[in-house]
Amino acid sequence: MKERLTRIRITAVTPEGYGIGRDEDGKVVFVPDTAPGDLVAAGIIKELKNSSVARLEEIIAPSPMRVIPDCRVCRKCGGCVFRHISYDAETEIKRGFVREAFARIGGMDIEAGETRRGSELYYRNKVQYPFARGEDGKCVFGYYARRSHRVVRHDVCLLQDQSFYETARYCAGRADELGIPAYDEQTASGVLRHIVMRRSRAGEMLVCLVTNENSAALRRLAEDIFNRFPFIAGVHINLNARRDNVIFGEETFRAAGDEALYDTLCGKKFALSPRSFYQVNAEMAERLYSHAAKLAAGAGGRVILDLYCGVGAVGLCVAGADDKLCGVEIIPEAAEDARANAKLNGRSEENTLFVCGDAACGVRECEKRFGSPDVITVDPPRKGLDTAVIDTIVSAAPEKVIYISCDPATLARDCRIFAEKGYKTDKATPFDLFPRTGHIETVALITRAGL
Repeated sequence: MKERLTRIRITAVTPEGYGIGRDEDGKVVFVPDTAPGDLVAAGIIKELKNSSVARLEEIIAPSPMRVIPDCRVCRKCGGCVFRHISYDAETEIKRGFVREAFARIGGMDIEAGETRRGSELYYRNKVQYPFARGEDGKCVFGYYARRSHRVVRHDVCLLQDQSFYETARYCAGRADELGIPAYDEQTASGVLRHIVMRRSRAGEMLVCLVTNENSAALRRLAEDIFNRFPFIAGVHINLNARRDNVIFGEETFRAAGDEALYDTLCGKKFALSPRSFYQVNAEMAERLYSHAAKLAAGAGGRVILDLYCGVGAVGLCVAGADDKLCGVEIIPEAAEDARANAKLNGRSEENTLFVCGDAACGVRECEKRFGSPDVITVDPPRKGLDTAVIDTIVSAAPEKVIYISCDPATLARDCRIFAEKGYKTDKATPFDLFPRTGHIETVALITRAGL
């Protein structure tokens, strides 16, 4: 198709970083790397029935929101889709995402609080680099380009500590010396697939090498990484022979150093294994959980049920010493981590229970041990809550539901369903755990009508 040029005034932006405007015929056009207020020249590269996708050709008149990007690979990398927009403007845009989702999907006029924000630099405590083969056959790493599995190489990332890059660079070079080839997705050949690193607030790191085989050379690589950097607490190897883009396989074993990494949130200590779910921005996670605790506050001796509890972070940060806490997690290893973390923080078996199972199982076990829950906290994956889970929550009749969401759209959808079942949502507060990216966390308080 011959590229068609058009002038477009950008009026909005999507969470994926595409500016939205209309061409001369009034058709909606999506243009990457633009900001609301930009007047641009764009080349149409894909015509759809109701919209078009274009390439940015020229910025005719820049938006007041626009800034000069401070990363040389941000237009290639799929991560920082808002690095060309000021951070003040970005936080308002994200607040708008929440407000618009509730209006359009939830059918509700919900107050979206001011976006809570922290540092926009070096905040990530976890990194997952894919490995690939460079043109010379050597092992390289980076991030995937937008909408592709092409690795974009870099030597610095403004979202993370430089120790991540240094560790990955050493790993790639040492793998070449040991004759361990990077994995090739197209041919399903090679060995080294990903390096996954998590860093504690104290500066210690846990490393996991994702490979499609176990060998003496790989174990040597793990030991060399452990011995090379004094800040590395342990190195694990995860085996993944799948031919898809799922990062982790089912089997993980310790190859050197410690079994777990320890970190702190809200004064609580958490042991983290390589596959533990744990928020990537500790500073903002702490503020989010403290906010959730305030929303859940009530008379002492409450029963708190934490669904999708992971390693127990939300429940352990929200529950007071006099509260009874029941956590539910479908992944056995995570449920075991939660039990260990409860003991680590001095909670007794008399007032704490973590079970492996689904939501219905959790409600049953909670009622059996402690009685009906007064507060239920949920932190589900991006797809949100299944209708059956919402029915289970409503049947338990808690006074409050504290909903932590990583997707405003599914949050708004679920709050609408709660409203149909006698629960109301008054306010949702965005927390920017992922500055410069299109992601936003939101905390909503859902209360039983009549209270």
